Amino acid sequence: MSTRDGVRSVLCYGDSNTWGYVASTDARLDWPDRWPGVLQSALGERVHVVEEGLSGRTTMFDVPGEASRNGLDTLPVALETHAPLDVVLLALGVNDLFLPGITARWVARGVEALVLAARTGGWGPGQRAPSVVVVVPPPVGAVPEEWTADAPSAREESEQLAAEMARVCDPIGVPLVDLAGVCEPSSVDGVHFEAEAHRQIGLAVAPQVRRLLEEPSADG
Repeated sequence: MSTRDGVRSVLCYGDSNTWGYVASTDARLDWPDRWPGVLQSALGERVHVVEEGLSGRTTMFDVPGEASRNGLDTLPVALETHAPLDVVLLALGVNDLFLPGITARWVARGVEALVLAARTGGWGPGQRAPSVVVVVPPPVGAVPEEWTADAPSAREESEQLAAEMARVCDPIGVPLVDLAGVCEPSSVDGVHFEAEAHRQIGLAVAPQVRRLLEEPSADG
């Protein structure tokens, strides 16, 4: 693969955990401490990491009372805005589980739809498709009582995310980075990440992205 002036581009498309929200401080981590920033440091200056995180974003579901949270609707805008992109990282799924009736299986279908959307357009170098990587969130921890009342199965369903995402991604050759065992969500709300978890995520994602960037392409 090759991009403008030899600089490679990587898009991190996610939710509040890509944006950098920290439950313990109710603030946003600084760029170098957010996992896309950690990834940038790990990959070096010849790679441009683009952070596209939005609190509440889902894979493909509308959120009542919150506009533009449907990730499938807004992904084409992000892809076109930042093209050409060598690699697209999809880091979504947890917010889906807090919507009525959404199971891990439906989350995986949403991820599959995002993958197909990223691959359909010519958003990569030479108007080809970019490589896609799915980042699987770790299981949800202990969440506030009011969240449990709204989505009593969210924690249980989150434990099935890796298996369900593998079910749809493996047959189409999309690699997964499973964060289970890599990091844990904050004990404050069971969903968001503290600074150390962001560091662990960035370092876990970096080898997979680096491998894809090193793969030869038709244009050399």
